[in-house]
Amino acid sequence: MLRRKALRKMLITTFAIFTLFVVYFISGTDLIQELEVSPEVEYVASLGMDDVYLLGSNHYLVKTNTLLDAGNIEGKIDILINYLTIDKNTKLPVGLSGILPTGTKVLGITVENETVTLNLSKEIWSGNQELQERLIEGLTYSITSLDGVSGLKLQVEGIPVTELPSSKKPVPEILTKDYGINKVYDLDYSSGIQKVTTYYLNEINQQNYYVPVTKYVNDSREKIDIIVENLSSNFLYESSLISLLQTDVELMNYQVEDELMLLNFNHSLFDNEKILEEVTYQVAYSIFDTYNVQVVLFEVDGQELARIER
Repeated sequence: MLRRKALRKMLITTFAIFTLFVVYFISGTDLIQELEVSPEVEYVASLGMDDVYLLGSNHYLVKTNTLLDAGNIEGKIDILINYLTIDKNTKLPVGLSGILPTGTKVLGITVENETVTLNLSKEIWSGNQELQERLIEGLTYSITSLDGVSGLKLQVEGIPVTELPSSKKPVPEILTKDYGINKVYDLDYSSGIQKVTTYYLNEINQQNYYVPVTKYVNDSREKIDIIVENLSSNFLYESSLISLLQTDVELMNYQVEDELMLLNFNHSLFDNEKILEEVTYQVAYSIFDTYNVQVVLFEVDGQELARIER
């Protein structure tokens, strides 16, 4: 009886696969055309991958992703430090490098209540002094991007880091993405300051990478409005950074509910009747760094077109 049932299941499965195979080849062209013109698109990026922030052109940290193949957070961080250490990994993308000076060693890693305590050797301060803040930013963003990690306590030779040796700028006891990355200060006065992180694109060796920039501005508007304006502006302070969002794009309205943000744009979000993947990720990554949401939904004139998950 069991053999008969097993055989029957195998025959049904084989027949189903064969049917799909035939349908695919008979109507493959029609299916492809239908997918190309369909306005409903769901983007899912870097499934199962981990974010690593490497040093690119003009000393900007850029978002890359790779598989940190380890069974626990400590193991992932150990591999991550290899990626971030200069000359330690020969498989980095062309044009990108680590941020930690050569010879930097991991002396200890502990994880408690989603906070990582990372103890590194004194070589961490032996590199370019002007890049010490970038170093902290790259470490913080890379480590706090790991699942199950929300904060980083950094130590050097067992001593907590409270300031940057070169500039004496203070370093928080627990580092989070709130520390900012690729910081830019566009301030006219010392009050009413908002901090907003926006993701731009940077082409390095014919490959586009997402570059987060934390701007400090005198602007009391809602942060999503600032993000959209940053990305749709004709003026970018750095010529190597680009945005593909059209200048006439308008955010008609938005809603935040149950860790989901719904954005409703005007028709200018389209480029040749399609929504660009890069545009949705530029907006979504910026939102994920600014709001406590897990999903961003894109609508045009009330019609859902794309969904990005953190």
